[in-house]
Amino acid sequence: MIVLIQLAHSLIYVLAVLCILGVWVFALTGRARKLLIVTLGGPIVIGLGLLLNDGECVFQSWARALTDTPEGVWSRDLLFLPEAIARNTPWIFTPVFLLGAVLGLHRIGRHNRLNA
Repeated sequence: MIVLIQLAHSLIYVLAVLCILGVWVFALTGRARKLLIVTLGGPIVIGLGLLLNDGECVFQSWARALTDTPEGVWSRDLLFLPEAIARNTPWIFTPVFLLGAVLGLHRIGRHNRLNA
């Protein structure tokens, strides 16, 4: 079962990175506007999961429960990330995502003002 969690979490991690890249593609070029809802929504849903789970990834909680790892001790829930990066991912990606989202929304606002 832990392998399924690792596979699912790794896939979601890759999709989240692609969402953040998509936000930046739109923010910088204006391309892929039709995908903007998805690229904004993915990281927002992940952020809500973190908020509702007291700042801890839901997959980490599941992995710890399945492996009987004590609270506060990291359990491998991703296939390819070392613990130091996995623990700091929200602190790394949140500012990058928010800046891209603000720039993307600014692009939409500017485009709407110019075409009004």
